Amino acid sequence: METLQKGAQIPLEIVTPALSPENPDILTSVEALAAALPGIDPSRLNQMTSIAAKYSFRLPRFYVENILTRAADDPLWELVLPNDGELYDSGTERWDAFQLADKVVDHPRWIQKYRYESLLRVTDYCSGLCRYCYLKNRDVTPGTITHAEIDNMFDMAERSAGLGDLREIILSGGDPLAVGAGVISHLAQRLRRLNQRVGRRITVCIHTREPVWYPQRLLRSTAMQQAVTELAPSSYILHVVHPREVTPALLESLDMLVHLTPARPPLLMTQHPLFRGINNDAGVITQMYDLLDSGRVTVMPYYLIHPFPDGTLPQHRLTLPESQGILRGLASAPGTRVPLLTIPTPMGKCVIGPYEQLVDRGGYYLLHTKDGVPVHYSIGERYNPEEIRQAIPVVKDVTADAR
Repeated sequence: METLQKGAQIPLEIVTPALSPENPDILTSVEALAAALPGIDPSRLNQMTSIAAKYSFRLPRFYVENILTRAADDPLWELVLPNDGELYDSGTERWDAFQLADKVVDHPRWIQKYRYESLLRVTDYCSGLCRYCYLKNRDVTPGTITHAEIDNMFDMAERSAGLGDLREIILSGGDPLAVGAGVISHLAQRLRRLNQRVGRRITVCIHTREPVWYPQRLLRSTAMQQAVTELAPSSYILHVVHPREVTPALLESLDMLVHLTPARPPLLMTQHPLFRGINNDAGVITQMYDLLDSGRVTVMPYYLIHPFPDGTLPQHRLTLPESQGILRGLASAPGTRVPLLTIPTPMGKCVIGPYEQLVDRGGYYLLHTKDGVPVHYSIGERYNPEEIRQAIPVVKDVTADAR
């Protein structure tokens, strides 16, 4: 890493925001929030301070100044400001607990539930902290991935007998676009080498909320732009929740991400959890799609996410029929504007259609993950299945009784 003179300002290009606590663009205390968002009731400030002592608070100044309003009934306050609903989050999520016994890489940052897809937790850091994040109560690998960890994992991948089945690597976190440019660049080098090893392209997908939280970091960091150009991801999955999050700066950053690799422009898609009182309305989601479509690049809907059973604050939870009803309200749009309704479970993602019949089988619906694993999904707003998955059955075994 470049050596800096004592007292010199740390260039944005070579630092992860987590390593720069003096970054004025990131608010890290309720006191700083109160200065940036005047008018918060003193009793609410006291409550937020108490909750922030248990669950860290972090929010980009951009989000406060360009997306939030100063109205106390702004529904987005509940998503990004500490609130007492968090005290009822049991923290029992285990979404990464069930993985292939013979996954390509044996490392805590390498998550693999499917033989053809792996997820790499590049960091546990995001520029902002969603109060509903299902990972905030979890023991996740702290810090940002090192070059040595990258080399160790990709060395294992190159030797793995399962490498031939791998088709996609998802970069997630935290947020992979919140790390230093050097990490992205080194990942690009090892991914190119891995592609040479298999003789084809293992596609790279980046899951990110950074262009919503802190778009100016991407727009002004030439080092990060160069690193993303080297990586040349096949797609981005953008986490947007509400129409007001679609800012001009977000659209500008998406345009930049696409044009960094003009020879093979990436696919842009968006996914969004559903929350009661915030975006549980097909009209609100349609408005968000319209705004995303107003930019210079195309952003396609991907996943409409039924609320995670934990992490999602109690006041925002929906029943599965309610989520399906929202999808039904979107289903008559052109096909490129209709998302998939996905239901997160420890066994994997389940997907249902707008008119699929949900049958009460004695307190649960029978769903299937995308690789055919049967899931008993509890009826109601909470889902707490027995966490048992000895192996992933092949689809023909799951559907044998239907023949």
